[in-house]
Amino acid sequence: MRQSLPAFLALCLASSVMAMPSGSLKTRQTSPDGSCGGTTGFVCATGLCCSQFGFCGTGPAYCGSGSGTPPGNGTGTPPGNGGGTGAITCTSKIFYTGDGSTGSGWPDESAWASFDNLWNANLNVINGACQNNGWGVANNSPTETSELQSAITSIAASSGVDERYVLATVVQESKGCVRVPTTQGFWANPGLMQDANGTNTCWLGPGQGINPCPNNVIVGMIQDGTTGTASGSGLQQLLASLSTTGAQAVYQAARLYNSGSIPADGNLSEGGATSSYSSDIANRLTGCVF
Repeated sequence: MRQSLPAFLALCLASSVMAMPSGSLKTRQTSPDGSCGGTTGFVCATGLCCSQFGFCGTGPAYCGSGSGTPPGNGTGTPPGNGGGTGAITCTSKIFYTGDGSTGSGWPDESAWASFDNLWNANLNVINGACQNNGWGVANNSPTETSELQSAITSIAASSGVDERYVLATVVQESKGCVRVPTTQGFWANPGLMQDANGTNTCWLGPGQGINPCPNNVIVGMIQDGTTGTASGSGLQQLLASLSTTGAQAVYQAARLYNSGSIPADGNLSEGGATSSYSSDIANRLTGCVF
């Protein structure tokens, strides 16, 4: 069939593009694992931005005003400044003992990293948590991880509990897997914070999980662990029950959350529970990732 000149030129152009050496054309693909920018070649899914650390998410650390670009534009430019304050102070994991006070060697709040820096530091752990812990359920999608971040910040704001403490508890209890198993002890411990007999969970049994995990359930899991359930106290109630304040109160509340009591001598790292639990929370708040 006779070709018109424009059609002929278009055909020649297409042929020349297809004949270009492999690797000379680069396309920006949506990130499969939450990483972005830099050498990854990935951009974030719609609704997420790329942080300066190369991770997808929402909020000022990812979509900082004036210093970044929204997702989906193919640039992968890292926005925001990662929080700007509260640098990671962890150099190695420490086993703290004693009553949680700075006098006994526990880190003060001034040593805690900012929420944005803690989130960025733990993002790879959160994104791979479901598979890496052998639970046989799908890893978080970028949307689920973004909704988890939003749930932590919103519930922390409404409850008055430091968002960093909520995040540290999430990572301690479930590594951030939205389909984390429900454990059975004195009562069921479901959800992202393994709360006391709550009703919000996306775990359906071995190797089975609700996918995607609905946003209202993700919010519910954070709500149950932070503000409590009919069966047990959350972080908010435990903090309010203490006469101490600041970082020491957080470490003591962590012991209560894990075991229900503080030893008579005040040593938060004694047996009778997970002896390292409060110490682990302290390490996570300074930026240790484990």
